[in-house]
Amino acid sequence: MKNILIMILSITYLYSAPVDVDIQAEYFDSDKAKNKVIFRGNVSMVKGADTLVCDEITLKTKMNEETNSTQIISYVAIGNVSFTIKNPTSYLIGNGDKVTYDIDGELYVIRGNGYLEDRLSNKIIRGENIYINQKTGHTRIDGTKEKPVQFKFTIEEK
Repeated sequence: MKNILIMILSITYLYSAPVDVDIQAEYFDSDKAKNKVIFRGNVSMVKGADTLVCDEITLKTKMNEETNSTQIISYVAIGNVSFTIKNPTSYLIGNGDKVTYDIDGELYVIRGNGYLEDRLSNKIIRGENIYINQKTGHTRIDGTKEKPVQFKFTIEEK
């Protein structure tokens, strides 16, 4: 397997701190005119404490004129997508057929066989599509008649 290693130092994360990103894949293609970078084949991405594994990921970019650097504005991961997201208030494990993340909008969308588990708060959600807006705190889950939404959690009874 051909490994591609890329370190992107201009990504902004929570609190606008730079975060190193390490992506490994069998294939790499960059199209500066279309502001798009594609990694394909056994893709593994590590960003700080977060991880993502998939068949293919497309990074949409834009040029930051002030810093003269490229910034990633969104991720689109497809095929056998699984991920972990760790922060001080949650430890999320998830998977789905397709996962998108809009960085500026802080919007995660898990499409197809969506599963999301918060290990710190002991919550599990399943649905065909899961929408999580970190900016507003709004979550929406779509199910189907054959695959209804599942929300599993623990409560304390007094």
